[in-house]
Amino acid sequence: MLASFEPALLVAMRKAGEIAAIQRIFLDPSTSAYTEKRVLGQAIGAAWTNGPPGKTIGICEGFETAAAYTSLTGIQAWATMGAKRFHQVDIPASVATIILLADNDAVGRRARDRAAESYQRPGLAIETEWPPGRMNDWAQLLKR
Repeated sequence: MLASFEPALLVAMRKAGEIAAIQRIFLDPSTSAYTEKRVLGQAIGAAWTNGPPGKTIGICEGFETAAAYTSLTGIQAWATMGAKRFHQVDIPASVATIILLADNDAVGRRARDRAAESYQRPGLAIETEWPPGRMNDWAQLLKR
């Protein structure tokens, strides 16, 4: 078997502060568009995080959206690295409020509904914020 080398963005996913998985986002060198996404490690329960959790955190699908939401609002946001894992992040007991920041499309709405049910626990407030206007995610606000 021959090894192949392709440009990729590597995104660490943490669980309880430790790296549990790495998502590899392979890029087309001529367009910079992604061609494939693959995870190494145990992604269930893990998320891309931008620091230890505060009392309130947002939950996003992609890390670009999480970084954009944090930049726009000052509220820390974590990324599940996909709609299929949107309901699977381990939320620390110290978090009092989560804000579900799913993409504004059919898949995102289903992911949001499943997460709202999955994350329920005593003492945890669950809110939802959709991107403004007809935008699909919060990262689009920074691209304007």
